[in-house]
Amino acid sequence: MQSLHHILGRLQSQILTPEQQQFQDLCQCWSEIVGTVASRHTRPVTWHRGVLSVATSSATWSQDLTLRRVQIIHKLHQKLLFPVQEIRFSAAGWRYQPHGDQSLSPASATDELSQIWQEHPSRVEIPTPTLKDGMQTPRRSSVTPLTAFEDWANRLQQRSQDLPLCPQCHSPTPPGELSRWSVCGLCAMKNINH
Repeated sequence: MQSLHHILGRLQSQILTPEQQQFQDLCQCWSEIVGTVASRHTRPVTWHRGVLSVATSSATWSQDLTLRRVQIIHKLHQKLLFPVQEIRFSAAGWRYQPHGDQSLSPASATDELSQIWQEHPSRVEIPTPTLKDGMQTPRRSSVTPLTAFEDWANRLQQRSQDLPLCPQCHSPTPPGELSRWSVCGLCAMKNINH
């Protein structure tokens, strides 16, 4: 006598087309492939001719996963018996959630975004500017667009002064980007598009 789970699995495989079965296999291993945190912010939505489309909860997740898509495809190839040619990430389809409510409450979304930013490869610690006696630098009383730009440019120059340089474009680069992609984020995106 066979278990109900086994019988239902056989029936389902007879009803689904090969492409539908492949999509189901992708969905079942998705969380394991991308990790628990990323799986809460992503949802595979379509599978057609070797191209997987994935909805993401934000454009930030789309960008981050697009930069990691080669590694994700490699992991999928190790897990699945069929090839994945490409993965396309987009925040466009996230609102429409046909199966279950995967939305986050505003408070938990804020907490998760804060945690993501703490671990983001582009994050750089910015020290609070101080005067020599330990007091904070006073803000200008009359801020004009020109003075605001000058302040911003000075802070940016000071902040990037101690950053390592990207080996490809020689721009100051957050260390997290170099450790993740071996180049700055802009060069990583350029390399993906070529």
